[in-house]
Amino acid sequence: MLEKVLVAEDHQTSSKAVAKTIEELSIPVCHYVYYCDDALTRLRNELLSGHPYELLVSDISFVEDHRTQALKSGVDLILAARALQPELKVIVFSAEGHPAKIQSYFKELKVNGYVQKGRMDAIELEKAVMAVAKGQTYMPAGIREKISPTHSHEFNNYDITVLSLLAKGEKLQDIPAILVELGISPTGKSSMEKRLNHIKTVLDFKKNEQLIAFCKDMGII
Repeated sequence: MLEKVLVAEDHQTSSKAVAKTIEELSIPVCHYVYYCDDALTRLRNELLSGHPYELLVSDISFVEDHRTQALKSGVDLILAARALQPELKVIVFSAEGHPAKIQSYFKELKVNGYVQKGRMDAIELEKAVMAVAKGQTYMPAGIREKISPTHSHEFNNYDITVLSLLAKGEKLQDIPAILVELGISPTGKSSMEKRLNHIKTVLDFKKNEQLIAFCKDMGII
């Protein structure tokens, strides 16, 4: 099991609840801070002391207040923490519910686990910490199901631009001209329709409206 954990969470109630959950797992040392800058300072100091933290549990969103911060979000903190201590394990504890955004934490930030704040978050957090301690990654079952290979498509910038324009009410026949102005290719209407049809086939949708609703729900657009 892990020996030393740092919790970065700007809400006192949530922070203490997370710390309590971790302490109940018989982890000897669990500290918590309210600011990302303080979290990085703690990580640096403990690393220099020869007794580094093994796990960082961090929220993603931190509310700005009177205190100026160099690191303004959990994403900033995770990137800085990993640059300082590459082997540090990270669990994101956040209210974020969009599967695409959560998946990006694993792909881009290489986090080891994710727990969504909610009614069962203490149980989920316990599972996540135990999994990470064993060298595993942890993602909520509901999120895994939504981004499973049978319902997946790698949306690129072209896809997102076209779908965003459609979501804003732009007509399909007018989008090629907009793509030309934006310098995005391919700009042909037929190419755009083929791409949309391909995505709908992969995701098992019949109409563009269904695809747009799905993308909004997943946080893609």
